[in-house]
Amino acid sequence: MEDISDKILFILLKEIINISFQAQLYTNAHFFSERLCAYFPYSQEAKYYLAKSYFYREQYYATKEILVNTNHEPSKYLLAQAYMKLNDFHSASHILETFDYVTDQIQTLSTESVVIPNKAVVLCLKGISYKKDNQINKAIECFNESLQYFPFLWTSFESLCKLGAEIEAPSEIFNLEKVEESHIMKHLIEIIVKQAIKDVIPISMKQALSVSTVLEEKAHNKSTSKIKKKFTYKSKKHGRESTTESSNKMNENVEIQDVAKHCKDTVISCIGKLFDLLTVLGMGYMELTQYKLKRSLKDFQNLSSEQFNTGKVLSWVAIANFEMANYKEGELFFQKARKLEPYLLDNMEMYSITLWHLKKEVELSYLAHLLTMIDRKAPQTLCSVGNCFSLKQDHDSALKCFKRAIQVDPNFHYAYTLAGHEYLANEDLEKAENYFRQAIRLNVRHYNAWYGLGYLFYRQEKYQLAEFHYRKAQKINQGNPLLTCYIGMVFQKMNKYQEALGMYNLAQEIAKDNPLIRFRKAHLLTIMQRYKEALDQLLYLKDIIQECNVFFLMGKIYAKLGDTQNALLAYTQAQDYLKPKSSNMVKEAIDQVYEPQTADDIFASVSNDFKIFLDP
Repeated sequence: MEDISDKILFILLKEIINISFQAQLYTNAHFFSERLCAYFPYSQEAKYYLAKSYFYREQYYATKEILVNTNHEPSKYLLAQAYMKLNDFHSASHILETFDYVTDQIQTLSTESVVIPNKAVVLCLKGISYKKDNQINKAIECFNESLQYFPFLWTSFESLCKLGAEIEAPSEIFNLEKVEESHIMKHLIEIIVKQAIKDVIPISMKQALSVSTVLEEKAHNKSTSKIKKKFTYKSKKHGRESTTESSNKMNENVEIQDVAKHCKDTVISCIGKLFDLLTVLGMGYMELTQYKLKRSLKDFQNLSSEQFNTGKVLSWVAIANFEMANYKEGELFFQKARKLEPYLLDNMEMYSITLWHLKKEVELSYLAHLLTMIDRKAPQTLCSVGNCFSLKQDHDSALKCFKRAIQVDPNFHYAYTLAGHEYLANEDLEKAENYFRQAIRLNVRHYNAWYGLGYLFYRQEKYQLAEFHYRKAQKINQGNPLLTCYIGMVFQKMNKYQEALGMYNLAQEIAKDNPLIRFRKAHLLTIMQRYKEALDQLLYLKDIIQECNVFFLMGKIYAKLGDTQNALLAYTQAQDYLKPKSSNMVKEAIDQVYEPQTADDIFASVSNDFKIFLDP
């Protein structure tokens, strides 16, 4: 950190983090600690703050992993505390035995007192309280007001986004022009300027006086236009110490003022740089929570590589892909996040659900194992283990895990939704509905629970209720093509074929390669006796996914069109991917290939092996 502006940026971020710690806003401290580490990846002090944020969030494994083998004295003490929390007393003792910071004197880590922005912090805490008490409008009001006083409360901005509130654009919230309007921000600038003058700015070799002291005296005695001080300096040329009376005290005052002005300008420049970063991050995160997913991904791509390649941002990118049903891309970014931060716990339930959708049993089991090592009682871990059991069709064991996650954190809404799906699998529709509704009470914008209710009513053949709940989910997340497809499936069940086809076309515009959408569209086109269009969909689909029902349906359509050769070829290919229990079905179709085919004949024998294509 040779550059002065970099040193001041470090001080600025450090003060924001300390303010967050003293206000017990640990998620805010963690966010800015991660930004600090991204800017200064080799700084031991930056790693200390990141580890400390994990420690106060009770993620002791992460603290240990970040600080292992550290030589930074405060970090070693924190590492020992983490080992003790993990019940590894042997390692804690070993660290403390090598601790060189032991003294009879009281030591403090900070040499500068930090003034907490009380009004902003209180408003933020009030907002959190109102949010948990389900007083959403009051919560939004408090979060908005707290950002006006102190824009570095990322916790407030994040909460507003999660609540789906109508807020100003991030470029307006994180606006340098608004700094002068906030007394708290003015005070913060004063603190940073004093700290920078004291620790960073090289004023002149001839000055041994404390400039910060001079500035304090000037602030308390504005009428004094001259500062009477003597100072000494060593002459470079003669190597001797000399004492000089200030013959031009006015010039000295001007020099001090110039240094202070330069320092203040640099501080404001650093605040502007940080605001630029928060604007990009804020825009990306806001659009992620608004499910403007493609735009969100573009925003995150505007970040510098060091800020992009952090666990939090990579997880957001993975979630954006997950919400668009791009599960393979989502898995890739989750893998990158975990490779960068193996101790990562936040959003890992989403990673486990991604692997569940991809039917990757081995990878999901391994993830559950790793998370159990990190924190076996964390709701993210319990949900991951539950998803592992769910993929193995052990629904009772999965339910135990999801219920345990709810006991650990009653506000972890995703656990309720996952439990609801397991009850659906067990045909306990009443309990499934109850859990989905509890998830919605905790988070009305949790579209997965609305989808769960839609699927429940779809199975009960209550298609109007199914359509209502699917539309609620689709209204929240318009970037997910499957939700649009499910509405089309409801229309198809209600014999509203044109409306259903419109929904399938809309879903296909979002995700042209999604196999479910193409198969459902081909299914509907065949019912509408538009066989060539249906065949086009299936021919495209067979290059994407090798499944029995794709070839089997192709064979049926070819037979209907009188193309016997291609019908037999398609049936033969279907046999290659068919489960043994369904082999007779293909043999019967081959025997009937020369008989006239109707649309009803085509779908009367469609296998259940491809059930995901036939039901949501």
